[in-house]
Amino acid sequence: MIDYKLCWDSYTGLGGFSDGSYLVKYPRETDEKYARRRQLAVYPNFVKKIVDTYVGALFRVEPQRDFATNTEYAEFCQNVDLRGTDIDDFMRNIAKLTLIYGTVFVIVDKPKAEVPTKAHEKLRGIRPYATIRLPTQVKDIEIDSYGRIQKIVFSELNITRVFTPGAWKVQVGNETYEGSTPFGEVPVVAVSWTDPILPTDVIVPPFIHDIAKVSKDLYNAISELREILRNSTFPILTIPIPDQISEEKLRNIVIGTENFIGYYPEKGGKPDFIAPPESPAKVYLEYINTLIDIIYSLANLEFVKGTEKQKSGVALEFEFQNLNSLLTQIAQNLEQAEYRIADLVAKWEGKDTFKGTIIYEKDFSYRDVERELKKAMDALTLNISATFDAELKKYIARMLLGSEIDDATMQRIENEIDGLEGLDNQMKNELGL
Repeated sequence: MIDYKLCWDSYTGLGGFSDGSYLVKYPRETDEKYARRRQLAVYPNFVKKIVDTYVGALFRVEPQRDFATNTEYAEFCQNVDLRGTDIDDFMRNIAKLTLIYGTVFVIVDKPKAEVPTKAHEKLRGIRPYATIRLPTQVKDIEIDSYGRIQKIVFSELNITRVFTPGAWKVQVGNETYEGSTPFGEVPVVAVSWTDPILPTDVIVPPFIHDIAKVSKDLYNAISELREILRNSTFPILTIPIPDQISEEKLRNIVIGTENFIGYYPEKGGKPDFIAPPESPAKVYLEYINTLIDIIYSLANLEFVKGTEKQKSGVALEFEFQNLNSLLTQIAQNLEQAEYRIADLVAKWEGKDTFKGTIIYEKDFSYRDVERELKKAMDALTLNISATFDAELKKYIARMLLGSEIDDATMQRIENEIDGLEGLDNQMKNELGL
């Protein structure tokens, strides 16, 4: 069973992390002490850091779009939800929600209006728009053998929306409204951070689901460690009690941290402080560090957390590859989802399909540029061949400039490199070298 509330709370730090209700009560813990623990509990929000890091990496380079003749989609991209949100911000929000909820649904709709022509629609600003629905709002869903949605029902407060191929129905309280779409599809796009295991599945588990559960355990462990430190870290004073009368007098004394232990001096005791063993706190610290390691491991970010033992280059490269593959998969799914959104926009406007191109960045490798440059420069000094040198110079140019330069400029640089290499070869031939 997916605990969507835990996933959302783990990202926002709200809910049970805010009011302390995610803390598990000790056996025989009094209500007063439990209330105090809930008040003092601190939640280290690793989930938000991980999700925001992923989304930042995915949109480090803005998606490239060629609208071709699809002016309607170009207009749609400037104001996706009729509230001024552009397509990049909209898809960035989609990416974040898929990591938190696993799958989200985008409804591509168009306001119903009785107008004689498309021109009148433009004048009145009637055009397609998109809204987001969460899996927690899905009341019913039917899928065909190809994974296409044939029916989906959303429950939103006192509103129920039903979409089937070519038709829609909205129920508000006791009122029901129905209509049709000009195309025979359900105008809903399911977007997930990963592909479903089976084609008949649509909803996938959240990326952060296991991370959220570990975060809840970490939240409890930190609270329990704090309780150990609060209750038993301070030293306890021992004082002499010469007789039973003195013991009765000292019974209500308050010294230091409100704790003392009496002893009889004739039995060999002496004034001193005694402290509790540090092993329980150490055990908790080790467990907390283990939980943090698990969180980073589940997020494919092991290399972010420093370790006592330096990892080998091969191990780091393997971890980078895992992260790169995951980000590439998410970017591919976002790209495919936007293509489907663009197709629905085109169909709402009376066209068969979207004719343009949408390209998301899919290379997220973390290369050591300094190391690569050193290898390349060392290779240039070997004078292996003119062709080898020319290709190596092109490689260096692409590595340094990357996505910061357009294709035309890069092509000109490569042509210049080829021209210079050709001139060098001609001069060498003339000199008989």
